[in-house]
This record gives sequence, structure tokens and C-alpha cells, in this order.
Amino acid sequence: MNLSGPVDMVLRAQTQLAEAGLPLNLEVVSKQLSWPFTGEKQFQADDLKLKLSGKMTDYTLSFRTAVKGQGVPPANITLDAKGNEQQVNLDKLTVAALEGKTELTALLDWQQAISWRGELKLTGINTAKEVPDWPSKLDGLIKTRGSLYGGTWQMDVPEIKLTGNVKQNKVNVEGSVKGNSYLQWVIPGLHVALGRNTADIKGELGVKDLNLDATIDAPNLDNALPGLGGTAKGLVKVRGTVEAPQLLADITANNLRWQELSVARVRVEGDVKSTDQIGGSLNLRVERISQPDVNINLVTLDAKGNEKQHDLQLRVQGEPVSGQLHLTGSFDRKEERWKGTLDNTRFTTPVGPLALSRSIALDYRNAEQKISIGPHCWTNPNAELCVPQTIDAGAEGRAQINLNRFDLAMLKPFMPDTTQASGVFSGKADVAWDTTKEGLPQGSVTLSGRNVKVTQEVNDAPLPVAFDTLNLSADLHNNRAQLGWTIRLTNNGQLDGEVQITDPQGRRNLGGNVNVRNFNLAMVNPIFARGEKAEGMVNANLRLAGNVQSPQLFGQLRLSGVDIDGNFMPFDMQPSQIAMNFNGMSSTLSGSVLTQQGQINLSGDADWSQIDNWRARIAAKGSRVRITVPPMVRLDVSPDVVFEATPSLFTLDGRVDVPWARIVVHDVPESAVGVSSDEVMLNENLKPIEQKSAGIPINSNLIVHVGNNVRLNAFGLKARLTGDLKVAQDKQGLGLNGQITIPEGRFHAYGQDLIVRKGELLFSGPPDQPLLNIEAIRNPEATEDDVIAGVRVTGSADEPKAEIFSDPAMSQQEALSYLLRGQGLNSGQSDSAAMTSMLVGLGVAQSGQVVGKIGETFGVSNLALDTQGVGDSSQVVVSGYVLPGLQVKYGVGIFDSLATLTLRYRLMPKLYLEAVSGVDQALDLLYQFEF
Repeated sequence: MNLSGPVDMVLRAQTQLAEAGLPLNLEVVSKQLSWPFTGEKQFQADDLKLKLSGKMTDYTLSFRTAVKGQGVPPANITLDAKGNEQQVNLDKLTVAALEGKTELTALLDWQQAISWRGELKLTGINTAKEVPDWPSKLDGLIKTRGSLYGGTWQMDVPEIKLTGNVKQNKVNVEGSVKGNSYLQWVIPGLHVALGRNTADIKGELGVKDLNLDATIDAPNLDNALPGLGGTAKGLVKVRGTVEAPQLLADITANNLRWQELSVARVRVEGDVKSTDQIGGSLNLRVERISQPDVNINLVTLDAKGNEKQHDLQLRVQGEPVSGQLHLTGSFDRKEERWKGTLDNTRFTTPVGPLALSRSIALDYRNAEQKISIGPHCWTNPNAELCVPQTIDAGAEGRAQINLNRFDLAMLKPFMPDTTQASGVFSGKADVAWDTTKEGLPQGSVTLSGRNVKVTQEVNDAPLPVAFDTLNLSADLHNNRAQLGWTIRLTNNGQLDGEVQITDPQGRRNLGGNVNVRNFNLAMVNPIFARGEKAEGMVNANLRLAGNVQSPQLFGQLRLSGVDIDGNFMPFDMQPSQIAMNFNGMSSTLSGSVLTQQGQINLSGDADWSQIDNWRARIAAKGSRVRITVPPMVRLDVSPDVVFEATPSLFTLDGRVDVPWARIVVHDVPESAVGVSSDEVMLNENLKPIEQKSAGIPINSNLIVHVGNNVRLNAFGLKARLTGDLKVAQDKQGLGLNGQITIPEGRFHAYGQDLIVRKGELLFSGPPDQPLLNIEAIRNPEATEDDVIAGVRVTGSADEPKAEIFSDPAMSQQEALSYLLRGQGLNSGQSDSAAMTSMLVGLGVAQSGQVVGKIGETFGVSNLALDTQGVGDSSQVVVSGYVLPGLQVKYGVGIFDSLATLTLRYRLMPKLYLEAVSGVDQALDLLYQFEF
């Protein structure tokens, strides 16, 4: 049989079913096998050969392959074995890996009981390449034999020998161990050494007499294991009998370290004896425990006494917890019952002191597997938690807990600085259970808040939320779970409802209702700036049905009179209405967003009949809606777009018409430098911030039509724009396709006012890389000899190519003269003023970055140098902002040396107060408007 595809294999098999012993010859050959069969390979076997021949009474097995995989070092495996129906003899299993080999020989027999005898040998094992942080070189031998019969087992390891080194520390393990299923162990001797550290165990456990000694002497644990350090020394002695054991322990450890945990000193002393009763003492002392956010100076545990009378005291000193606990008790061996008392218990915690106000009576009955916990209270200056009745906890039981007081100030250490909470909660919990019966526990929980107020800081402004009523409840009875709430906001609306789940372990049917009554959006006004506001009411009456796998929702959610006014809003919103109607496993949306100019009509629907394949759609259609993004953009848009969402994809399609727009881009200082494409943002720990990708991909396909009344004023260009663009977004990113033309326009450059004769921007891919084809010429009326001179810009936006041209064609020098002076180089006129203006214009055009840097040095923002005027009235003007909203301009005439000082202060986005002082003085109030 030949297999091909994900598995390439040749299988040859020959048998004689009618012959005794079932003779079989089987051969499997594969050049390469991998797992899993498809997708990324985790394991791979090369040159696999398996051969089985003979009969059930006498067969031989041979296996060869080379394996590799994730977390598995490359290895060559060789197996030779023979056997019959009663046993298998593993002649040799060899695994060649880690620069050495591991060999196993064994005999497994199952004729009467399962028994084995084997020998494992390690030769030249080296983990340096696989585990470079903890390199090891090992050789060793382990012999073992044992048997398994019924529910009992026994094992004998007569020889354990392991030598080598681990991270330059010599390793030596020698000894033997014998044990069985009755937990009887005989250890003639077991010695473990790692560098200077040694441990020895010798003796017997579980047999009639107990006689076991264990010692440890570890003067240097540093790097014995990765992250481990310190010293340890001690002994443990076990004597006596199983019925009357005796234990003596004395262990000391210093400067222990494990990863980020460090302990300065550990001291354990114990002396436990058993005659008629177990008695003795155990003392534990741990000093200076340290790890991130934990610093415990001292922990002591002292236990002493006997079965009839014993005492335990725990003390903790440090941060974040310190305190003490005291426990006394007695044990009745005949009744298998322990009774005790927990008292004198108190702790200091991050939420304040926590103390036990009265002793707790404890009663544990081992035969019934039940513990009783008596009434008690835990108190804190801000809270009190009480158990009013005895709790009997076992296979069945009941517990009642009262939260008499819980001040939210207790949560302050765990809340961010931007969140503040005040108020007091109280509540009750009553839970009963019976694990001997099927079903869930029964119980109820209620929680009630009084004078609750939460203040959240949003954008550096406090948002207070106060509650007149805050009640929460949960109930589980008669195979039904229910969650209810009633929330009344101060000077606002109410939210109430309940959710029920019937048969929580089976069908999990849903029921209940959710109501929102007169919730006013004005609640968020405190986080808005002065002059901004939100208005509107939210009401909802919803009903739940269906089940958890297929939830259903009925009813309506309404937003009425919604009006949001703020600088962040791109349009002047008027009171608007939106409604969502729920019809089981689907919903519809309708509404309109009104603005001072135009409105946007909304419609949509959603469906979750297939909960893993839900779908939602929203359509927006409007006509000439005025959009304002101060201080640069004002435009009218007529959108007709559709947004659709599924678990795997978001899509945005449609068309946006822009019939009218005014775009004014204020001059950016020529010293401004754009953000580098290889910018790396760092967090507070100076680590690169990983860019989070959207969980669901977004595809868009929008047509943007730029109408005939769109004007741009930016960087010296005043022009009218028109054209069509297709905005597409997919997993490759955002792209633009289309053309924007400039039918008319003027461009100020080199001290000249150029006319745009031709302008085209071609987009085909990234939005920041259009192809340019622009021609700007000097005003023909100001150019002699009927010459047309101008500048032609072509190429991509990131690498534009500019050239001077003329009609008729002439040399570059001559064309430049016509462009800048309006006349040729050989003109008979001696226009020194024109030449001076030209040179000043050229110089100013090249000095932008230097001037900007000078302004930054002296604290003047947007410092710029430019020319104004023409001919004899030309000026060199320097301008900048000395304060936000206050601009200073100083101009000096090129030919008359007359100076003009201008101060302009912006009172409002379109209202300015301007003072001019020069040959004449003037004080003007300027207001920009359009009609």
C-alpha cells in the first residue's frame, strides 16, 4: 500500500490467518512524517523504518528514525526487541541526542503479574546548546526492577549513579531506594551533591520501626538552579514507631533567593514525640521577606502542646500586611473531633486595621467531614462584616453573612487618582447547599448604597455621578437565577430592571426587563468646556426572552431632543431624535440628526439570529450639511453612505458630495519639520509602545465628489478645486484614486503673484503621494513683449520637479528674468526697483527655516519673513505670535525705509482687534463673514 499527500508512506504486510501463531511480516517505510498532518509542523520524523516479523509466539521488532520538533532536541532513535505472547525483551533502545546517547535495556513480563527489570544508561549527555543558561554534562546508570499485581506494587532501585557537572558545578548522585504500595520505604543510602552542596538520606519509613536521618549542607546555593541562591544547613530525624512517631528538626537557611523573592534568614526548630498523645513544639522564624510590593520584616510561627491542649501563635511584621493570629484547641482521637478558638487576631492592611471583635468557636468533626464556625465579626474603621449565626459547613450547610457597613473610602488605595468614590454600602448574603443532591446551591444576596457618589476625571475635568438610590440583588432559588437593580440618579432619571435565567444548568432560558426612565444627557456637561453642552433624554422599555445561546430582545430605546454643542462637533446640531426598535433577534434604527443647515437621516437594522455570525447596518443620508472645523475648514457635504459590521469585517460604502467649501490653511512656519516615518513612541518606562491593530479589519469604498464651489487658500495658493476621488481601504491600508483639478487660481511665490494656468493632482495609491502637473505663470498684463513665463511642477509630491518655462521658448536666464521682472535681461529700461524686489523676494524665500529657528530661541512662535506690496511700495515684513492670539507684524519699506507696526489680537475665532502705527495710525475691529 502506497500513501501520498499529507502522509507519504509505503506499507507492506503479509500474513496467514489460518496458520497457528498468526505469522506476520510487516514493514513500514516513510521518508518523512510530520504532526499535525496539515498546518505548521510541531514534530517530524525522517527516514522512518519499522519491521515486524515472526509469530505471536516468537517475533522480532526493529525500528529506526530521526526526530525533531518544537521543544524537542534532534535525535536518532534505534530499537531492537523480540518477544512472545507472555513477555517482550527490549534488547536495546538507543536515543542519540544532546551530543551523547541514552540506552535502555529491559524485560517486561505479564505471564502472572506485570513485572519488569531494566537498566538505563546515560553517556555524554550535554545540554549546553539546548539550555545555554543552565548547561549540563551527565553520565549515569539507573537499575530498576519491580512488579504490579492487582492494586499493589513494589519497586526496587538497587543502583543509582549519576556524575557530571551542571553549570561548572560537579554533580554526584549515588544510592538505592526500595518501596511499595503500603508506603513502606527502605533507603540504604542516598547521596546528592551539587558543587559544595550535599544532601544525604538514610533509613526506613513505614515499617514497624521508624529510623530515618536526613541532612543538608548547602554552603553555596548560588546558581545551583537558575534564580536560586543562599545557604542552608540542617537535619531531620524520625524515630519511634508508626503508632508513636518522634520527629526532631533543626534547619537554618540564610540569604535565600528565588527569582524576585529573597529571604534573609529562615530558622526551623521542631521536636515532636508521640506516646499516648502526640506532643511537642515547632518554631518557625523567617526574617526579611522581600519581593516587589512586599516587604515583611519578620514572620514567626510558634506551636506547642499536645493533642488535648495545643496552642498556635502567628505574628507578621511588615508591609503591606502585619498583625497576629492566636489559635488554641484540643483533639479527641476517639471521636476524631477537634475543637478550637480563634482569638486575639488583628491585622494592619492597605485598607486599614482589620480586627476580630469576638472569639470564633471552631469545631471540626472528621467522621462527618464537617466544620462549624461560630458567630463573629470582623471590623474596620470603614467596614464591618459579621456572621450572625453558626455556619455548619460540610457536604451540606448554610451560611449567613451581614455587611453592616462598607465605606467606599476603603477602596481609595486601589483606585486611580482620576477616580473618587464616597458613600456607604450595606448588604446581606444567605447561602445554603447540599452536595449530596443534584442541583445548584440556594441563596440570595442584597446590596444597598447610601449617599453614594462617584467622580471620574475625564479630560482633566471632574464628572460627578450621585445616586439617590442604588439597590442590587441576586437570587438563586427553585432552579432559577435572578439579578435585579434599581438606580436613581440625583436630579436625573432612573435605571431599573431584572434578568432571570431559568434552568441555569440546562436550557438557560432568559427573561426579565430593562427600563431607562428620563435619563438626561446633561449629566455629562461638567466635563465640557465653557459654552459647550449636551441635552437630550434617553428612555427605554426592553424585555428579554430566548436563551443564553439565542438571546431575544423586545421593546424600544429612544433618544429625544438630543443636542450636543461643542467645539469638537463639526456641525451646529439642533434637537434630534433617534429610535431603536427590538423585535426578538433583530432590530431596526431610525432617526434624524438636525443641524442649522441641513439634516442627516439615519436608518439601519441588525440581526443576531446566528449569535456567532451577527450583522449590523447603518445608513446615513443628508443634503448640504454645513461642516465646520475651525479655524481652517468650512464645507457643505451631502453624504449617502452605508456602514456594515460583521464579526469578521467592517465595511463603509457610498458617496459624499462636497458642493461648497472654504478651506483656509494658516501659514505653517517654514522651520516646521514633519514627523519622521520611522518615529518610535516610548511609554513611561522608555519602552517602545506596540501599535495595536484593529481587531476587525475595515474595508471602505467611498466616492468623494468635489463640486464647482470649493476654494482653497493655503501656503500662498488661492484656487478653486473640482474633481472626484475614490477612497478605498483594505488590509493593505488607505488609498486614493482619482483626479483633482484646479480650474483657476493664483499662487504667491518669489515676491510674485502667479496665475495658475493648469493644475492637476492625480491620486493612485497612498493619499500623501499624488502626481503633480501644475503650471503657474506671471500675469501677462505685467509682462512685456507678450511673453508667457512661468513655473511648471511635475512628478510625485514627495519628489516634485520644478522647471521654468516661457512662450516663446528662450534661455532659462531670460525666462527667469521675465518671470521675476516682467522684462528681458537686455531691456533698455533700468528698473532697479524691480531688480531689488526680485532679489529680496528670492532671499526671503530661502530664509524661512533660519528665521523660524531664531523665533523659537526667543519664545516667538510662527516667526516668518515675507514680502508684501509691489513696485515702490514693496515691504519686508517679519511677523510672529508673542502670546496665544496676539500677533505682531513689523514691516520696513524696501525703497522708502518707512516702518509699519501692526498688533492684531483675536477676540473670537472670526473677530479681531487690530492696531496699526506707521505714517498713519489706525485702530480697527475686523470681522470675517460670508454671504
